[in-house]
Amino acid sequence: MRLALPYIERIWRAEGEVPLDEPLTPAEAFARLDPLFQTPGTTYAVEGDTLTYAKHNPAAQDKLATFTSGTLRVAQQQDGAAKLVFSVKSKALLMVFLAPLLFLAFAQIMTVANAWEKAAMEAEQAEAKAAGKDKEGDKARPKAELHPLDKMLGAPEPEDPSKKKDEMKDKEKFKTTPAYVLAGIFFVLFLVGRVLEPWLLKRTLRAALASATTESESADSAAELCSGTT
Repeated sequence: MRLALPYIERIWRAEGEVPLDEPLTPAEAFARLDPLFQTPGTTYAVEGDTLTYAKHNPAAQDKLATFTSGTLRVAQQQDGAAKLVFSVKSKALLMVFLAPLLFLAFAQIMTVANAWEKAAMEAEQAEAKAAGKDKEGDKARPKAELHPLDKMLGAPEPEDPSKKKDEMKDKEKFKTTPAYVLAGIFFVLFLVGRVLEPWLLKRTLRAALASATTESESADSAAELCSGTT
């Protein structure tokens, strides 16, 4: 049983149509599209007016590498014109969509770890104060002072240990900013790819369907040129 999840499937599925410039039968249209499926790792089958294909580990040069499976159907309209209706899936879009969620999860884990480290440090300092260790430490280790000669030469003052502890307490042990930045980058990539890739697919299909027409027109022009010279 297959659940219908149209809004979720839009993440990795693209649907659309390409109008045919000339009336073509499904066999003629699929014959023009055949070079797109003559690539390593591609299997396809034609049943009536529908072509179903799947690509396994396509090469980067494959024009359909982004959409690894789907169906193409030639639909005849009432006015006699025809159009190619496609419904394809993209694993790449799905992975780019999941990447920001993964980095956000990492950021949340690091946030929890930072909170745990801060709580542990605060508890340790509270125990030290309750036992009087801080007071004894101050007596045993008086605050270091610079020699007058060092002051005259402009040497920096020694760091206050208590101040350094406070800075370490407020400082994050695990940086969450890189995770948020990567999540934002992948989210932008998904938005761009979700709009750009279907447009590129339409352009590829349109060019493949028009290639035979261009070749036939070139052949006719060459034939007319040859007959004119003779």
